[in-house]
Amino acid sequence: MMNKFRKTFIKYKPLIMMDKREPFEITAMACTLFRETARSSSFPKRVVAVDVAQSAFVIEYAIWYDYDIQHLYELEHVWVYVDWQEKIWKVEGSFHGTYLTMADLDSGKPVLWEQSHPVVYAQPGKHALVPDWRLIRLIPDWKESCMETAGAAGVLIPEMFAGDIHTDEELQKMTERYIKERFGFQPSMTFRPFLLDDDQLMDWNTLKKSIPGRVNRQMEQIRKYFKTGS
Repeated sequence: MMNKFRKTFIKYKPLIMMDKREPFEITAMACTLFRETARSSSFPKRVVAVDVAQSAFVIEYAIWYDYDIQHLYELEHVWVYVDWQEKIWKVEGSFHGTYLTMADLDSGKPVLWEQSHPVVYAQPGKHALVPDWRLIRLIPDWKESCMETAGAAGVLIPEMFAGDIHTDEELQKMTERYIKERFGFQPSMTFRPFLLDDDQLMDWNTLKKSIPGRVNRQMEQIRKYFKTGS
């Protein structure tokens, strides 16, 4: 599916506005196209509803970061709803386990760059998505999570990767300290655009298969940091 719809995935990929001091970049993005209502494979609690009266298709972008400011690795999502005239009519983004509509607060319409790239804002460090950067100030502990509580959650292992990613108490403590020492920061609340390179787009199965290796490489880097100091 990736090769068949690659041009479509490139055309509608989201532009993520990130804090200028954000320590983590997006390193991969998985694309899934829905022509009918179905459960998401990468966000299992979510059923992506496709109303064919309005939508020709919906694209789900699963956005991979090696770190969240409080734990190892992060997966966020953007859903782009495209009508039969190939125009975006709705955008949604993941927000701390649920999702929000990504729209201008006055017009109610998606904010687009170059007519086809949805513009969304990432919470500094945590990467939850909002349509307007000012909303970040309403999130409890948004600033503290980047400083005082940076690294607090250590290594998170979701059920789908329970057999492939392994941790222990020592690694948990090392990860907590590593994130806080290396990445803790004061958000600037000034945002810069980040548009992922086209060659970093892939299908969900490809990204899913790569996740244990991605996480385990970061674990090895953490162990090396405490063993060698670099």
